[in-house]
Amino acid sequence: MREETRTEEGSGKEALLPVTSIGEHKTWEDVPMKVSLVRFVFCIVFCAFMVVALNALVEAGKPPPPPPPTPITRTVSMSTREDWDKGDDLNDVALDFALVNDLGVDELIMSIGWDDYEPTQGNYDFVWLGQFASLAATYGIKLRPYICYTPEWAGNGDWNSPPTDYNEWNDFCSALGTAMSGHANVVSYEIWNEWNDEQWWAGTFTEYVDLLEVGSAALKAADTDADIVMGGLTYAHWEAIDACTQGTVEQAYEIVAVHCYREWYGKRDPLEGFFDAQWTDWFVPTVNNNGEGEPIWFNEVGFSTLDRGEAAQRFYFARAVPYLFGDDLSLGEVDHFDAYEIKDVDPNDPVIGPEDIRYLGLCNFDRTEKLAFDTVAMWVGLMDDETITSPKNDEVSLEATSGRFGDNYHYLIYRDEGGGATSQVLTIYDKRNSLTCEATLTIAGSTVTLWNQDGTSQDWTSHLDVTGLIISDIPIVANEATILEIMP
Repeated sequence: MREETRTEEGSGKEALLPVTSIGEHKTWEDVPMKVSLVRFVFCIVFCAFMVVALNALVEAGKPPPPPPPTPITRTVSMSTREDWDKGDDLNDVALDFALVNDLGVDELIMSIGWDDYEPTQGNYDFVWLGQFASLAATYGIKLRPYICYTPEWAGNGDWNSPPTDYNEWNDFCSALGTAMSGHANVVSYEIWNEWNDEQWWAGTFTEYVDLLEVGSAALKAADTDADIVMGGLTYAHWEAIDACTQGTVEQAYEIVAVHCYREWYGKRDPLEGFFDAQWTDWFVPTVNNNGEGEPIWFNEVGFSTLDRGEAAQRFYFARAVPYLFGDDLSLGEVDHFDAYEIKDVDPNDPVIGPEDIRYLGLCNFDRTEKLAFDTVAMWVGLMDDETITSPKNDEVSLEATSGRFGDNYHYLIYRDEGGGATSQVLTIYDKRNSLTCEATLTIAGSTVTLWNQDGTSQDWTSHLDVTGLIISDIPIVANEATILEIMP
């Protein structure tokens, strides 16, 4: 390029303007545009360089990621629940017990209403309850009742009020324990329900602690073989567990219970966000350090089909079992899973709380099974009464071989098969994409069964390589869970 002297129009000044190699002159107006473009490109490149450099500095300054949590080996169990009123037709109850058997569990949580069984002071009526317990025994069902609902005469007139005289509560628990002590299938008593929510308990935490200690002492004196379960909490509420670990309160119970109802508000409360800092940093340490390391049970886990549909409920239970038992943030501390509940509430009966609660059943009110019934039954077959070790999620790696992961999760749980042998249950799902992937294990397997979340299965051993470590061609459908059972 050569330069030529020109006079800038209207200024009288001479300036050097570039001339192209083919002799065409650029106008004076083109020069600042070129300079501006160069400056713009320079700024973009410089900013990109600074972002990369700053990110490198930030990453360099970060502490190393925390090690995976120490896995815990324990025997886990599963149950379901249903509520009946005193005097309900035992022939109808038998139909519900048959569903419990079909689900595969042998433990059932149910309510005992103080107001039902002591309608007036000192007037105890346990005849129907004894018949109910005997009927359950014929179906091989162990009962884990929770005691709730204050009679009008014993409180301020509201069913959720504390008793005005704890001696009356003591007398009721003593009479109940004595009446039920002859039924070996009554294996525990839970003291109240969701007492950290004023809808269920109008008293203070201190008043609940009194209820717990008085009731526990009376029940244990009358029925020495039964465990006491602390009333299930609506969530992992640190202040609540703190109140129950002061002094010697923890000696009043053997089991800590928590409930898990998530995704009632769409994407705002995903199941996978349940385990938070309150659980990992406060709740679990309080149970283990201030308490006596009691097992933690999720003794209510549910999902309503109202306005959400059966497919959403099925996907929820397909995820909830491996998440609660196997997520890294569970810390391996969960020992029990209860699927709420056998069937929907009678359309003619009132419910406590929103209308969603009416439709939490695994079956409709007419006992026709919803889609989630087979999903829970599948998990009962895979997990109930198994000795498991979790979390083990760092001991498997996944790679998409067709398509790509979008919003994916996986949970690996080890099962003790005896004699040093270990089987594995691997759950994989993606909330956004459908794809095919392969899984690389740490422990080799010999056979693989692929379970669909509807409870159907197929032999997947032909997709296991010769080392027993790589499983290929695993189909992942968006918003459906794929479960692999790998035997040693």
